[in-house]
Amino acid sequence: MKTIVAAALWGALLVAAPAAFAEPARDELIRTEAQVGALNTADASSAAPINFQEAQLRLSEARTAEDKNKDQTSLWRSAEASLQADIVQEKIKLQALERTVSEIETGIATLRRELNS
Repeated sequence: MKTIVAAALWGALLVAAPAAFAEPARDELIRTEAQVGALNTADASSAAPINFQEAQLRLSEARTAEDKNKDQTSLWRSAEASLQADIVQEKIKLQALERTVSEIETGIATLRRELNS
């Protein structure tokens, strides 16, 4: 009797396992599509072109995996795309900070010249 119950539970687990990945994979894909879509293309291409292309490629692979019901692969590719998008976003911020530092340094140099003249 215990063997039958265990076998039934194991069978139910095997049937439910793919479904367990389906919703999280779809949710992650949707979230990542929004994340990558929210990136400013011009800024992303300027600050981190390779990472931006990588994010787009991984997102495309995630969509393809989702279409083929390969939910675990879709989940992984979405996570990879999300990480690349995070890198792009941080590099965009870094580029903006570097511009600000450059402007401040230029302003300081101008003030020094004016003070010394």
